[in-house]
Amino acid sequence: MTSNTRWADDPGNPAAANFGTSGDVRVRELARRCDDILKSSAPGCVLPYFKPTYTVDTNLYPAAGAYYWLMQEKMPAHAGSVRWDSLLHYLGPDTTVTNPSTGKPWTSDNSRNKVWGNWTAHPSDASVGSVDCDEYALASTHESGGFPGGVNQVTNGDQCAQLFTDKMGDGSANFGLLAETRKAVDGPKGTVRCGRAAIASTQNQQAFKSFPAPSWRMLDDDGFFVSNPGFEHCANANATCAWRKVG
Repeated sequence: MTSNTRWADDPGNPAAANFGTSGDVRVRELARRCDDILKSSAPGCVLPYFKPTYTVDTNLYPAAGAYYWLMQEKMPAHAGSVRWDSLLHYLGPDTTVTNPSTGKPWTSDNSRNKVWGNWTAHPSDASVGSVDCDEYALASTHESGGFPGGVNQVTNGDQCAQLFTDKMGDGSANFGLLAETRKAVDGPKGTVRCGRAAIASTQNQQAFKSFPAPSWRMLDDDGFFVSNPGFEHCANANATCAWRKVG
């Protein structure tokens, strides 16, 4: 197994990623990749054949976790699901996809704006607090409904599943993730390519705050999974799934 890498501080060499080689195809997954592209961390190497898993803290962020789990179950390709062995692919700083309006690299904000579009929050109980529009698949992935040419590309967010957080209305203090029917009268279909949901602002903003893209040395199109342990005991999404505390 060999891997040859030249860093940007070498005379005449620009930033580059070297995917390495292996003399034995049976152990090619051991070939390392080294880069100095990520400005947020020092040059380093990873094993790109290893696909990491980001675990959402569903004890702290149950609504966000419920939403991600539901979309993983309902989307045709189950993007990000460990159970379905279906990867999400990171939208990295080295992407070659460009914004046709600016000519600059496509960003997660570009995807996010496409999905959010004309979204307005569904009314919910005051106890829910402020809510944000949360999209799945993540705007920072190639599976986002806003990613151009992606497998889940949509014209606008109205084509995504519409969901919202609210009290269950059964007299208890429980909250649930409910289908929003202002646009899709019968609720979301099982063929939707993306989701957008009204999720409590804190949960939306914190659930992926610790996503370690720099320390994982993630470059464009690198694959990863998303685990939502508080809901992975559920057999499927065809019946009500109750949150379960982990640990």
